[in-house]
Amino acid sequence: MLVERSVVIHKPVAEVFAFVHDHKNFLAWQKEVESVKEEKGPENSIGSQYSEVRKFIGQELRTTLEIVTFEKNEKWVARVIKGPVPYTVSMTYAAVPEGTLLTEIVEGEPKGFFKLAESMVANSLQKTLENDQRLLKHILESK
Repeated sequence: MLVERSVVIHKPVAEVFAFVHDHKNFLAWQKEVESVKEEKGPENSIGSQYSEVRKFIGQELRTTLEIVTFEKNEKWVARVIKGPVPYTVSMTYAAVPEGTLLTEIVEGEPKGFFKLAESMVANSLQKTLENDQRLLKHILESK
């Protein structure tokens, strides 16, 4: 399963990147996330880990992710190392005349319930990314 979504935010790349990857801001722009906790290593360094609890399609997902790529103001990638749905999320940032082009890609292999409902999962994930990015854009452009 692969879901990709992009948004242009009328702010500089450095400002968007800093806000998005500050775990204290996750709850502000990702409405399905209920909690985030640092688990290992300094925040946003390769090999660091954090756990999150989120609601997705009515299910509570407890997941631990590890950062595998951290290129400040360019690219951030994390992969699930513990949780019910193995996936990788990558976020890339590009300067455009209007500000920042943020592209988010989620790739995964649903299992169990999520495998049975794979097309519903993909559609719901697409909608979640759309809603999160709309809220992120609103928050940053209102500053």
